[in-house]
Amino acid sequence: MKRALFAVLMVVLSASAAVCAEQKIDVFPSSHYDQASIYLNLAIFWIGIIGLIVILKMKLKEIERVQALDLQKKDESEAPLLE
Repeated sequence: MKRALFAVLMVVLSASAAVCAEQKIDVFPSSHYDQASIYLNLAIFWIGIIGLIVILKMKLKEIERVQALDLQKKDESEAPLLE
């Protein structure tokens, strides 16, 4: 019984895979102008993400520097303020 059920399941899966494999779905447009604009937008997106990571890293270093300076100086009025 298990073998028959497994065989039927394999036939159904292979038939559905064959039907799905026949359909070609274009993910990117076929014209070169549209492809170039998509790749340009992807490049700008990743440059922006990397830029945000760099800015966050710089801000965290500045906060750590101010906290270290604050530990050395007990008076809060002498510590620089973040703007």
